Amino acid sequence: MANTMFGSKIANPYSEALLQLGLDLYLKEENADTQVFFQIIFDMENLLTLLKLTPTLEKYLANPLIKDKEKKNVLNKCLTPKTSPTIKNFLMLLVEKKRIGFLEIITQTFLNKAYNFVCLKFVEVYSASLLSKEQKTQLIEKLKILLGPEFTTSKVYYSKINVTFKIDKEILGGFIIKVDSKIIDLSIRGELEGLAKQMEVSLLN
Repeated sequence: MANTMFGSKIANPYSEALLQLGLDLYLKEENADTQVFFQIIFDMENLLTLLKLTPTLEKYLANPLIKDKEKKNVLNKCLTPKTSPTIKNFLMLLVEKKRIGFLEIITQTFLNKAYNFVCLKFVEVYSASLLSKEQKTQLIEKLKILLGPEFTTSKVYYSKINVTFKIDKEILGGFIIKVDSKIIDLSIRGELEGLAKQMEVSLLN
C-alpha cells in the first residue's frame, strides 16, 4: 500500500504536466494541434500495453546501476517512428529526473486524466443474444444521449464512448449496461427481480 501511495504521489505531477502540455495544443484552433493531442493519448496507450506485456522493461528502467544513456537507448528502440516527439521528450525527461521507474503508474494516471478530459467512457453492453449491426448503431446513439454532454469553461465536449458488446443468456432479454462503476439494468431478469422484491415487501406489510 505504501509503495502504491508513493508511486501515485510521484505520478500525479508528471502526468498532470504532460496533460497540460497536451491541452495547450488541444485548445488551440489549428486542427493539426488537435491531432497532436490525440496522438499523445494513442502513444501512451501503446506504451502502457508494452509495459504490461513486458514487465521486465520497467524493472530494467528502474535499476539505478544502469546508466541513463543505456535506458534512453532502450526506450528509443521500444518506440515506433510514429511516436510523437512530445512523448519521446517526456520519456527522456523521466530518465533524467530518475522517475522512469514509475513509468507504468505515470502512464496510467495520465490516461485516466486524459480520458476524463475528452469525456471518453468505456461501456459494456450485455444482451441475451447477438445484436445486429443496425441494433448496435442505434444503441450507441442512444447511449450518447443518455450519457449527455460534458461542459468545460470554454467548450462543450460530447461524450465519446468505447462500447464492448457481450452475451449473457441469463438476462433473458433487454440489456445490462455498465459505465465505469455504474450498472444500468434494463433487462427482463432485472425487472422480474424488482417485481419479486416488491411482492416480498407487500407480503411482509
